[in-house]
Amino acid sequence: MTTRLLLVKPDVKYPVKKQGSGGDVGVPLGLLYLGAYARQYNDVEVRVKDYRLDHALGKPRNLEQDFNRENIIGTGACTAESPDALNILKQAKKQEKITVMGGLYSTFNIDSVLNTGHVDYVVRGEGEKGLSNLLRALEGKISLEEAKGISYKKDGRIVHNPDQPLIEDLDSLPMPAYDLIPVHEYIKFGSAPIYSARGCPLTCKFCTLNEMWRFKHRARSFDNILQEIEMVKSFGFKRAHFKDETLTINRKRAIGLFKEIERANLGLSYKGKSRINNIDEEIVQQGVRAGLDTIHTGVESISQETLRRMGKGVNVNSVRRAFDIVLNNGANINPVYMFSWIGETEQDLLDNSRFIKEMGQRKGVITYISFTTPHPGSGIENEVGLEILTKDYSRYTHKQPVAVPRSLGKNGLRLMVDQYHGLAESIGMQHVNPQIDPQYLNKILTREMKGGLEIAA
Repeated sequence: MTTRLLLVKPDVKYPVKKQGSGGDVGVPLGLLYLGAYARQYNDVEVRVKDYRLDHALGKPRNLEQDFNRENIIGTGACTAESPDALNILKQAKKQEKITVMGGLYSTFNIDSVLNTGHVDYVVRGEGEKGLSNLLRALEGKISLEEAKGISYKKDGRIVHNPDQPLIEDLDSLPMPAYDLIPVHEYIKFGSAPIYSARGCPLTCKFCTLNEMWRFKHRARSFDNILQEIEMVKSFGFKRAHFKDETLTINRKRAIGLFKEIERANLGLSYKGKSRINNIDEEIVQQGVRAGLDTIHTGVESISQETLRRMGKGVNVNSVRRAFDIVLNNGANINPVYMFSWIGETEQDLLDNSRFIKEMGQRKGVITYISFTTPHPGSGIENEVGLEILTKDYSRYTHKQPVAVPRSLGKNGLRLMVDQYHGLAESIGMQHVNPQIDPQYLNKILTREMKGGLEIAA
């Protein structure tokens, strides 16, 4: 029997952006890489179903009908996607499908995922080879025990097969399988995502992606990247978003990449992410010549002590200079700040707010304000002094308060919420810092007043 695999993008219950009838639509690039790799190395038919896109287009969901052709249903999820992902796989199990889950959430919460009874196999970490190994085992080409990178239950106990080594040569990966999605629908919602590299060697405590990629940075060749840029341009995309955690982690490589993009003269605009202390005149100027118009950067806090606690390795003195360099060279800067880190004081929060307002009023600044989010499996959720407001993981989008440090004091939650709303309004950035759900906010503020918050021990 031919193996038929359905790869599913779950929906987010509380999206940050409003797009059509839904929100936060984007090309499911990870699924396209998985699909391309599986088709190349396995005897399998692959289909992709994106429930975020369906939601935005107002299409009704019918899981029974959606799953009727395939015998394997796979999905990946971050924390906020995990409730819908598990619900999808629960329905798939009712239809006697083989169920597979990958991504950040399942990689760091293997036991709880498998113990739901909805998931047959977890593909840990980087997914292409792990999923391919599993498919080969299900096809009878290797034993299940030989399939590296997967976890599963056997005789009531959880088995973790050996890790699958990371793919060292990223150029060996096939181009993402855009034929699996209706590309024209995605163009209406935004840019084409591109990874010029995978991984990050840094150790910021709030990040789980660095551990997911085993603190390694692996880069693609410039020719390979340009091939993908040319491909997405041919589909009709006018803009590309480099999704690398830190596009400028290697200064020489970043400048070289921008020079190659400028030389190719493909006519696209770009957004990319940089650490705040990696921003310098030459990188920005060369990036702008290549079409880079927005630099996304994590400021997090202007408190040096808070940055130290986060493990950022950034000197606060570099922050203002980075703003000036980007803005003076004709690009936009998209800073991200984080409220409510463990140990943050009321004065830290107020100082941060004053800086956000000052910088946010400058032309070309696109301000994101996020909240500390203790993703399960990250270790942050067990920090002493962190008060967990909810374990409804649907709300773990970084744009809703789900935890508050005791160091902010008795009224810390109200303080940070008031600052968040006030700043969004004062700098005109409500569209990227939307109002917190009033019903949820009232519920957690009421609990705060009653002293009924759940404190992580």
